[in-house]
Amino acid sequence: MQQKLPTKIHIAYGFGALGWSISLNIISVLLSYIYLPPANANMVNLIPQITILQIFNIISIILFAGRAFDAIIDPVIAHLSDKHKGKLGRRIPFMRFAFIPMSLFCVLLFYPTHHYASNTNILWMAVIQLLYYLFFGMFLIPYNALLAELGQTPQAKLDLSMAQSIGFMFGVLISAASPAMASGLQNVLPHIDRLQAYQYCILGLNVFAALCMAVPSFLIDEKKYCKEAVVTEPLLQSLKTALRNRNFLIFAVADMCYFMAIAIITAGLMYYIKSMLNLEEWLGTVFMLVMVVITLILYPIVVKFGTRFSKKKMMVLSFLGVALVFAEVFYLGKFPVSPIVQVSVLMISFGVPGAFLGILPTTVVADIAHQSQRETGENKEGMFFGMRAFFQKLGQTAGVTVFAMLTLYGKDPGNDYGLRLTGVVGALLCLAAAIAYSQYREETEPNANNS
Repeated sequence: MQQKLPTKIHIAYGFGALGWSISLNIISVLLSYIYLPPANANMVNLIPQITILQIFNIISIILFAGRAFDAIIDPVIAHLSDKHKGKLGRRIPFMRFAFIPMSLFCVLLFYPTHHYASNTNILWMAVIQLLYYLFFGMFLIPYNALLAELGQTPQAKLDLSMAQSIGFMFGVLISAASPAMASGLQNVLPHIDRLQAYQYCILGLNVFAALCMAVPSFLIDEKKYCKEAVVTEPLLQSLKTALRNRNFLIFAVADMCYFMAIAIITAGLMYYIKSMLNLEEWLGTVFMLVMVVITLILYPIVVKFGTRFSKKKMMVLSFLGVALVFAEVFYLGKFPVSPIVQVSVLMISFGVPGAFLGILPTTVVADIAHQSQRETGENKEGMFFGMRAFFQKLGQTAGVTVFAMLTLYGKDPGNDYGLRLTGVVGALLCLAAAIAYSQYREETEPNANNS
């Protein structure tokens, strides 16, 4: 029987999510914005506006390539982690190896070779992005697999998932604060331009992110709190095992649709603030804070509900709730109330379903992994979380690509139809996620076992 996890393990695990969330969300929120800013952002384009077939622009192709590579490499990393045998365990060695280069390449991604539109910047962005996602996967996949191995009971999984989600949400908030930090830095150092201000902020944030990721990498004793596991299946067989799991496949499709929607809306956040509502960038931090506070207030309720009510019903209702929220994006700037009220309602209304979708999905994957272990005798948490990341990143890849494509139809003040379409696409994807997840079979339902 597993010993009760001390509070310090939950705290350490949460710090890990804080670190990778800061790093990932800096890229999600700022990469397109900095390389291809709106006309009123006081920055210049860093890459040429090259289009292919009048549909794809160059940044959409680069973003697609980076996330596609990330998705493809994740199952390989998961399998290597599952089969690793070392004195520190299966997961911790990968995490220790990855977090410093991951943070370094995140910084370098925002230090292009030229401060003007250049083909060299295209090559720089493409190469550095691939290196970033390689090390990101090497940290995140083992990190997520630890949740299933540390949490051997439903309550333990929910507690660890809440710690992860709290860390993630604070990471979202901190990364969203980068525009406010950049403005403050320009007030202190008026001789630097807007791009330089962002670069200094991103450098500082990634130093902090690396320190956060070091916490679980060095403070969690995997050998002490995780039971020994054996994986003998080769890579392809492990992949087949995951993909033949009916519940996992249904979950993965719903998760992919949801993360595609999230990627679209996240990439558009700065544009919504600046182009559609004509507000200052730093106000995005305030609105993010509102959403984070609402979400954190609801987390204890989600954990309480998670062991008492159907996760399936809560997930489906949450997907439908997010669909309604994203549909609001189409009308931003057109409601007969102030822009600040409009975006505040948007963020508050997202906080409620977002709280459930921040905690429950991770516990669902852990449940599926434990069910598979009982049936096969092999402990493949890494593969299930790796395959979840694969589908998740396929969604994110498609999301950032679709967003970049939609900007061709307008991303500037007075010419923002492309930005408005992002809300429609996001809403339809969340509706698709709800429909897909409605087919999930909980263990209490008839025929809930794999088919």
